[in-house]
Amino acid sequence: MKEYNLLFTFYSTHLALKFERELKNNEINIKVTPVPRQISSSCGLSGRINTQDFEKVKKVCSENDIEYEDIYQINGKDFKRISK
Repeated sequence: MKEYNLLFTFYSTHLALKFERELKNNEINIKVTPVPRQISSSCGLSGRINTQDFEKVKKVCSENDIEYEDIYQINGKDFKRISK
């Protein structure tokens, strides 16, 4: 089973969907989920990736003008912000 242990949040649903599309185009595993309530009570989508893909994902975001809001490390049901 693929482990998705980093979570990206976005300023808009449009950016979350663009994130998903571009990662899939680059053959990077991605799982789109609602933003967990522990992080935000607002509506929105987040993208989950594996830690090993982190540098590739940042490169894809940079090359495709995908601005993310925050990045969180997932540990069970806990979320720790690691980047803004």
